[in-house]
Amino acid sequence: MADPRRRRLTAAVLAAAALLVPAVVTATPSAEAASATTGKVVMVDDGDTIDVDIAGDGTRRPARVRYIGIQTMELHVYSKTPSKLRGECWGVEAAKNLYRILSKKRVKLTSQHATSQSGQNIRPRRNVAVLSGGRYVPTGIMQLDAGLALPDLSSDEFTTNLSYMTAAQRAAANRVGMWGDPTHCGIGPAQDAQLAVHINWDAAHNDAQNVNGEWIDITNNGAAPVDISGWWIRDAAYRGVKGRGYTFPAGSVIQPGTHLRLHVGKGTNDANTQYWGLDIPIFANVTGAPRWMADGAWLFDPQGDLRSWHMYPCRYAC
Repeated sequence: MADPRRRRLTAAVLAAAALLVPAVVTATPSAEAASATTGKVVMVDDGDTIDVDIAGDGTRRPARVRYIGIQTMELHVYSKTPSKLRGECWGVEAAKNLYRILSKKRVKLTSQHATSQSGQNIRPRRNVAVLSGGRYVPTGIMQLDAGLALPDLSSDEFTTNLSYMTAAQRAAANRVGMWGDPTHCGIGPAQDAQLAVHINWDAAHNDAQNVNGEWIDITNNGAAPVDISGWWIRDAAYRGVKGRGYTFPAGSVIQPGTHLRLHVGKGTNDANTQYWGLDIPIFANVTGAPRWMADGAWLFDPQGDLRSWHMYPCRYAC
């Protein structure tokens, strides 16, 4: 769970923030993007999407590739001019870091299934490794290590699941990037609030038939009421406007020593209980090898700073 005290960004992330980001390229995903291909990065679109000129496919049309296993914050305005770049809090930093790592570099794209694609905008999903020192080095985990991405684990593309959740929890424990600077995008409301997030991810009986059996508690461990109106909470998947998930409505106040419970399904809000309004359960059930499924929920203030979270199960410093 998040430490409410303000902490500073690491030098590595600050350095990454000084880099340029190219403008977005309109490209159609290439049908030739297979389970193991190489190519050259021609554009970094944002912190988890790149355009790659696939080697040997007979065309210079790039494939727009979505990373497997990570979610970064969204961009609103794409530009080659840094002063014009706009996005959600930490979105610009994630794009710049990926640009530093990948721009115009040779990469290897891999997946367990050649047909793997994202649900948003139908892009091929791939693991991306960059050629460095004569070998290909994985890059998705670099975004997690820098504290610039959330782990978005997959039940069908699962080779990185264990390492990615471990990396995210390690970055959180070490307060790297967004995990350690809760005023990075502005002084938020209730900056000294002591909020804790807890997920009930395993609903009783059949999860699909008991959507409200999944819920998130936000507990106020401080001495003063905390108004979280306009705050938002998300799981790893892209839901809601710009991936923000659920936004708490006006009047969402958590009294000291109490919690607000957010059910995933549908219902009528009251002072202590709210409903996301979804038709399906969203939190992964924990599994062991080989899939190593895990999940989490992340609470952001209106500026987009990460204020509290719960990732499960414990994969680091247990």
